[in-house]
Amino acid sequence: MTSRPVETDASPSVEQSFPPFNRRREARVEDRHWYTFEMYESHTAGAEAVVEGKVLSLNRSAHGILLLMSEPPQVRQLIALYNPQLGWHRSTMVYEICWVRALPIESERSQFLVGCRHNITARSR
Repeated sequence: MTSRPVETDASPSVEQSFPPFNRRREARVEDRHWYTFEMYESHTAGAEAVVEGKVLSLNRSAHGILLLMSEPPQVRQLIALYNPQLGWHRSTMVYEICWVRALPIESERSQFLVGCRHNITARSR
């Protein structure tokens, strides 16, 4: 099977009336780093971490981050990410889990894509 370029004869006016779909509306940049994380069940400032571990970031924007995790978190949980290279206090970023999708990978361990939005209301832990 050979691949061919798709030919379209759409006029410029048709292309302008249907802009490309972009849910994010902001630029994403590749960001492949390992972070230490703490996950919290509630939004309260005194909440205890329920899960701790390491997570890999895939990309980020000004208001969000895409993570690759081995365990599926719950939507609306808070996750605090720490970058040890920057120092503990400077590197704390708190996000809210927006969505979770299992990756169809044939392996012993499942992997999950996790979309997060920067949570400006959460205090640093």
